[in-house]
Amino acid sequence: MGSIATTLEEKGIPTVTLYNERHEKRYMGTILTKGYVDYPAINFNEYDTFTSEGIGALAPEAFDFMVEGLTTWAPPYLKPEGDKWVPEESAFTYSGNSYQESVDLFNRSYLEMGWGDGLPMMPPTRQRVDALLKGTPLPPETVVGRWGPANAWFTVEKIAVVAAMAGARPEYMPVIIAALEAITSGPWDAFFPVMRSAVPLIIVNGPYAKEIGINSSSNAFGPNPKYPANGAIGRAVNLALAAIPGNGRGIKPSNLAGNPASYAGIVVAEAEGVISLTPGWDPVSVQLGYPAGTNLVTVLGVDQMDMSVLGSIDNIAACVAPNRDIWPGNREAWEAQYAGALAITEMQIVIDGQMGGKTKADYARELWESARFPIDEFKDLILRSEFGQPTEPSGFIKSLLEEQDVIKKGVPVAAGPDRFLVLVTGGH
Repeated sequence: MGSIATTLEEKGIPTVTLYNERHEKRYMGTILTKGYVDYPAINFNEYDTFTSEGIGALAPEAFDFMVEGLTTWAPPYLKPEGDKWVPEESAFTYSGNSYQESVDLFNRSYLEMGWGDGLPMMPPTRQRVDALLKGTPLPPETVVGRWGPANAWFTVEKIAVVAAMAGARPEYMPVIIAALEAITSGPWDAFFPVMRSAVPLIIVNGPYAKEIGINSSSNAFGPNPKYPANGAIGRAVNLALAAIPGNGRGIKPSNLAGNPASYAGIVVAEAEGVISLTPGWDPVSVQLGYPAGTNLVTVLGVDQMDMSVLGSIDNIAACVAPNRDIWPGNREAWEAQYAGALAITEMQIVIDGQMGGKTKADYARELWESARFPIDEFKDLILRSEFGQPTEPSGFIKSLLEEQDVIKKGVPVAAGPDRFLVLVTGGH
């Protein structure tokens, strides 16, 4: 379906596509991965077209749209420049009877253009953006990364714009830039409409986290007025995913229930001053091979969370389920992929040495052993065609299912215990 349309478009032949909700994943997956962030298409409810009356009701709208799509359609708020689409305006002006009215106009306008999340935003004025740019030694035109589905490059200045909208401070810029650089360093998003709910968990190590006020203390995963950096940094990163051209999460959000953390994100610092007092509790930065005291930003995509105070390893393991769209296709990817993170929040217990002699590695192994699925359940989840039909295992998956440990205990969601990160934050 979508591949035929994009092939014709690339030959200069205009197209319009009609598809129903059942085929949305296939259609949008094809369109987005080919680099189109908008496209002339109608998505109709298949149940409304089971009858001649339903088809008749849809026909006038579909006909008018097809005429527009084949003659005058263009992506909204963009204009052609050579072989590219660029924004119609490089700057916008909003005027009202008061400052608040102007800000309201700005917020409504940006939402209409898909450049917001529904929460109030700060206007990214030239003055505010320039102030944020002073928070990094990188020149504004520095390319930080490239993301799909359009494979668009984005710069430090674009990051400063969304950071301004999120209410960030200049000193937050190095962390925001590092997080987005990490996100674009490898495949982050499947680009299917039903697979767009993962949000970044941003773990910050090193003295800079304390210097700028990233919380590793009370309510580390929620608001704390003493540590305002977490929310603004997380929101800036999520706004970048939605608003900076190329990624398209704002244009085509998840078809699932979504994730509330995609508003303000999940940003925490690790309590290194506490864990350094206890053997076996090295910070995440050391776990990943960096010297102690290194300023490091680590990002994991989070799809499910268990935030219960008395949560067990089994409860947490249930959140790390296999997924067909992102399951590794070869052993190399399997061994390199991290499966999740475990946050130990009772830091006072670590200080008092009341962990029963357990280390981070012990907890990681418990989680790895618990996050397993029976082979039949795994096959039912993973081994299916795009039409939902069962398929037979082959290649890497076939060899994995033949391993004795897997036959005996079930399929682990990660290659080993070291594919889980364990951090200490919050709770004192």
